[in-house]
Amino acid sequence: MNLEDANDEILRDRPALSHDVLEYEKLVRAAVSSGQLLTAIEVARDGLKRFTDSLMLRQQLALALAQTGALDAAREVLGELLKESAGDEETLSLLGRVYKELWRRTSDAAVAADALQQACKYYGDAYAKKEGYYPGINLAFTLAALGKRVEAEDCARKVAKTCRALIAQAEGPPDGWLFGTLGEAMTHLGNTREAGDYYRQAAAAFKGRWRDLASMRRQAREILAFNAEQPDGSRGGWTDLAALRRRARLFFGRAEPGQEWLDRCFEFPSVVVFAGHMVDAPGRPVPRFPAEREPMIREEIGKQLRAVNAGYGYSSAACGGDIIFCECLLEMGAKVNLVLPCPVDAFKRQSVSFGGPEWERRFHNVLGNATTLLIANPAEYATSAADPSLAMGFVYANRIVTGLAVLQTEALDLELHAIALWDGRVGDGGGGTGSVVAEWSQRQLTAHVIAPNGPAPVAAAPAASVAPAAPAGGSAPPVAPAMQQEIKAMLSAEVINYRKIAERQMPAFVREFKGAIARLIAGMAHAPAVAESWGKTNYFVFDGLQDAALFALDLRDLVVQTRWGEHGLPKDLGVRIVLHAGPVFAFADPVLQRTSCIGSHVTRAAYIEPITPAGQVYVSQEFAALCGAEQVELVGFEFLGRLPTAKLFDDAPLYRLDRRSRRKK
Repeated sequence: MNLEDANDEILRDRPALSHDVLEYEKLVRAAVSSGQLLTAIEVARDGLKRFTDSLMLRQQLALALAQTGALDAAREVLGELLKESAGDEETLSLLGRVYKELWRRTSDAAVAADALQQACKYYGDAYAKKEGYYPGINLAFTLAALGKRVEAEDCARKVAKTCRALIAQAEGPPDGWLFGTLGEAMTHLGNTREAGDYYRQAAAAFKGRWRDLASMRRQAREILAFNAEQPDGSRGGWTDLAALRRRARLFFGRAEPGQEWLDRCFEFPSVVVFAGHMVDAPGRPVPRFPAEREPMIREEIGKQLRAVNAGYGYSSAACGGDIIFCECLLEMGAKVNLVLPCPVDAFKRQSVSFGGPEWERRFHNVLGNATTLLIANPAEYATSAADPSLAMGFVYANRIVTGLAVLQTEALDLELHAIALWDGRVGDGGGGTGSVVAEWSQRQLTAHVIAPNGPAPVAAAPAASVAPAAPAGGSAPPVAPAMQQEIKAMLSAEVINYRKIAERQMPAFVREFKGAIARLIAGMAHAPAVAESWGKTNYFVFDGLQDAALFALDLRDLVVQTRWGEHGLPKDLGVRIVLHAGPVFAFADPVLQRTSCIGSHVTRAAYIEPITPAGQVYVSQEFAALCGAEQVELVGFEFLGRLPTAKLFDDAPLYRLDRRSRRKK
């Protein structure tokens, strides 16, 4: 069962959950394991309403909260558990994990130093209880991070002895984590040959569990960074924690010299993004993809997918290259991830049905076997092929396809490849294959190009004559002289505890709270194109994705760090922020006498806002994907899972936004 299917099952079965606490525990574990963190949180909280004493549900709730970045909330849950059972090994280990996450995330060296010390303490306390291998290997990690290499190696030796004993005692196949832990222990000890043997056994046991394997490899890279030679020629960790953490990040995301042995242990699949021509419609004057060329094209696509060990594919599903690409992926057992520019029936009319019933059958088979399906524009607003909205819809969807592939690549630290079925010429309209290949080239992603009407594939960038599609913030062909459709970023920020502001405090709220936001905007190089504020709600529209993302983070930090009680306001004022991006109609509003925006994407952020916790910035999958496609360098995204938000956007995949904490590949 793939991750999206698992999440669908959890969401579907949630209302009918058994009154047996074990059912709740099973579902929460499955959600946390698959990375569906928001679902895990919701199911755990629902279960705790019925089974308030469930230790496992409370622990899994804390783990999911920590992984979403809600570290304070996780610590609160675990702190209460610790009061009830001070000696619980799992609770102590989870507290260690929370502080380790804080160490990884914070940009404050002093906070990082304290967090690492706390992580080391809690892991040490947990290990002292039963000398379990999980807290033990994490204790070794935090000791190494603190520069205590001798202590780390001693701990690693003890953990290795425990793991070997457990493997020898196992009646069936040993747990893959035992092999992974042994690999990590040998990495601490500098025994790369033995570490490689154990990591290969872990990879075999966890085949297909790429999230777990990526985490395993990341921690090994960090250990190698801790033990690397320092600038002064010494070894044994970095005494300056900020420098240590920067050093560690260099090892996350690519192999450094001397680390090739580690990457060879895992054999990760790759991510492949595809764009290609549709099969020729009957009567096409200049043939581009004649139907009789399909066997050659299928063979070339399949050969390239096998050559790069494709595990994840991203594309649309038009009749022709898209469907062939998806069918080749399915034959390999790889995951198909689809993005359609409009609802299924409308897309089928536009891009499938002209090929005939057989292409329609294949289209539905691909949809039925896809791992994910995203409808980029839920509202069908293009009424004909000549409508400029149709071209912008395809441009938007194409960028989301590329961006989702980038996000998948970064989440699991995989390689990204691009395949284009392209004749090398400017396409029939905006959003075509030529414009996609041009945008890939601008972002240093060179496609493996297969000529649909030629004898052989090539690997090349597009011809210079191909004009790229307009970047985010640029405009498509105008719908009317005074109104045009553009891809914009929308930000919705809601003031938390606004109801606590007394009538007499309203002047202070306007002066201090709203005034602080105004000063933040005044200091921006690119101010929002639209700014609205009423009551507890603040709404902004930005031309640039990065401008919107950085403003959201600055606004979050401003509200969190300000002591509002000293400004005559309730001390617990907070903010929750949501970002979305999509094509909207920007126009000079005759009523407001200023620029405004209208369209189905305008209110999308507001539907996500109610489930966003205080002090966090959540973004739609579309916003995260566009940032990936546009190579927005200064921010990063963490997938949280899918939760129902509102009727039009049920089961929306959501991401948490933060400043990028590691160097981009």
